This record gives sequence, C-alpha cells and structure tokens, in this order.
Amino acid sequence: MLTELPSDMNGVSTTPATLHLFNVDDGAQKLDEDRAQLVHHLVVKLLYLSRRSRQYIQTAVAFLCTRVQSPDTDDYKKLARVMKYIHGTRDMTLTIEANDGPKWWVDSLYAVHPDMRSHSGIYMTLGKGTAYSASSKQKLNIKSSMEAELVAIDDSMAQVLWTRHFLAAQGEHVPTTTIYQDNKSTILLAENGKTSSGKRTKHLNVSYFL
Repeated sequence: MLTELPSDMNGVSTTPATLHLFNVDDGAQKLDEDRAQLVHHLVVKLLYLSRRSRQYIQTAVAFLCTRVQSPDTDDYKKLARVMKYIHGTRDMTLTIEANDGPKWWVDSLYAVHPDMRSHSGIYMTLGKGTAYSASSKQKLNIKSSMEAELVAIDDSMAQVLWTRHFLAAQGEHVPTTTIYQDNKSTILLAENGKTSSGKRTKHLNVSYFL
C-alpha cells in the first residue's frame, strides 16, 4: 500500500486518528471519481490489514468503511492520517504470548456516528498482545451511554462463548470468564438482568441480558 500512495499521503503521523474521527463535515467537497476509487481501494486493504496484524487501526478503519460510498475531502484527510501512521510504524512487531486465561475488555462510544448510532470496541488477550479485537458500529440506535455499553457487551458475547468452547476443545482449562467494563449501571444490569432494571431500562430486549 505504501508504495502506491499519492504524494499528499506521504509523511508520518503519531496516531491513526484524531478526536474528531467520527465528525462528518456536511459542507466538505465530494471527491472526484478517481480519488473516490482510491479511497475505496485503500480502505478495503486496510480492513484486511487491521484484521490480521494492525488491530490498533481498527476504529479508524471501521469509520472509513462507513464513508467509502460517497467520500469527501475530510474523509480523504482521515485516510491519509491512517496511511501516514502505518508508514511511521511499518517496522512495529505484533507480539502474542499465551501465559494466562483469556481476559476481555469491552467499551463503547455513545452516539458518535452521524446517524446517532454508537460504536463498540472489544479486546481479548491471553497474556500479552492482542489475540482478538473488534471495533464496529452498533446496529441499532439506543437512548443512553449505559445502553451503548450493554449492547457492546452483547456484541462481544458470541466471540466470548466461542473462545471458551474452542479452548476447552483443545484440552485447556477455561476459568470463569470476566468481562471488564467501566460503567457501573451496565455492570449491574449485565449481572442482575431485569432485577436491576428500572423505568429507564424496561424497554431493553432480553437478549442484552445474555
């Protein structure tokens, strides 16, 4: 990818995205056909790369994937920043060591997308390095940051359960899985289900208490 970049994407960046990653400028000029195709071409390659060895660019790539249909100059700048970051970290090595049971961290960003949907982030390690991670736009609109955190946990559960079954099938002892979360209300709802549900959470579907 780095060898085929246009000159305005050359350089080095210290981070793959800025704090305004999810902001969309409605007044930004749409890209011409050639540059729009370049954006689509590079984002597809970044998606592959972020799933295999560069998990730390997943959030930026997840956002860019929502913009490839009609990219503008602001999206182009965000893509350029990702490419500059990869250029500056091209020799960084991903190290994975398994010396412990799986540990999971789940977090979310509330209503950060233009359609007011939230964003889920999931991370799992077996001791050192990232064994699994995901960063994706949530599939429904919700009413609070607490709900966004609960949906993010639900987004992670299929992979959590699959990982437990996979390790057990290899003959590994699988201890109780703990999912680390930083929202107290979400923790209570996840642990207690409907018994911790009040007026503001009665509408939540039972699936989110899995």
